[in-house]
Amino acid sequence: MDKKVKILVCAHKEVDLPPHPYFFPIHGGAALSSVDLPYIRDDTGDNISDKNKNYCELTAHYWFWKNSKSDIVGLNHYRRFFDFGYMNALFLPERKFMEINEFLNQPYRFPDNLTSLLDKYDIILPPKRNWPYKIVTQYAIFHIINDMNILRDVMRDVHPDYLSAFDSLLYHQNAYSQFNMFITKWEVFDAYSKWLFELLFEVEKRVKLSSYVDQARVFGYMSERLLNVYVMKNGLKALHVPVVTAVTESEMGERITGLRYRLRYVKNYLIFKLFKI
Repeated sequence: MDKKVKILVCAHKEVDLPPHPYFFPIHGGAALSSVDLPYIRDDTGDNISDKNKNYCELTAHYWFWKNSKSDIVGLNHYRRFFDFGYMNALFLPERKFMEINEFLNQPYRFPDNLTSLLDKYDIILPPKRNWPYKIVTQYAIFHIINDMNILRDVMRDVHPDYLSAFDSLLYHQNAYSQFNMFITKWEVFDAYSKWLFELLFEVEKRVKLSSYVDQARVFGYMSERLLNVYVMKNGLKALHVPVVTAVTESEMGERITGLRYRLRYVKNYLIFKLFKI
């Protein structure tokens, strides 16, 4: 029998969720919302709920770290969930898309004994998304590179022992796990959270926040890379489990999945190895 398990499901609106006793729906950014959702709010106790526009799902992460506790902790999104049905597949899809009603109409299953799985692995993460260029180049293309430069300065000043792992990931690799999704034991979650927010709160003092909605999510973007740095530096053994994204029927046609993901992976891998952009 598994110990106490809480898998946060971050949401900013009321949605249908797969029923499971492990799931812990939480209203991310409740302090900024005029809607009262039937979920736990992230604006009680010690919280950073009013910073949700910059911290994204991390406001829910922070709330749980400071105001609750569980033997096993995880974080999902209201439309993104780990798909344990593909856990033993020969070729892991990075993620797959499923029409939302189809997704909700089938039972959601965790492994029979999540505790035993986390005795074998330190953390469960999404498969790494690979790019045809270095991660720092990817950040520069999609975000504001000066923000990343400031993060590196803070890493040097606050946690210099992590700087080598940071540089290795950002400047020499082309793949990382996305979405800030994970499942791990409390001890790992607690240590990671202390390290993460110490860094981000210092970056917040130095960075100029963008007025553009997408780029304002700077600390959510940074933490996606930082989780990978933390796992690498601490030698955590990760189990990579694909992510299923529940989408509307009209969105299904806009998504790529299956074989096309694999072909993109091979293409990006070859470009990166050949050109080291």
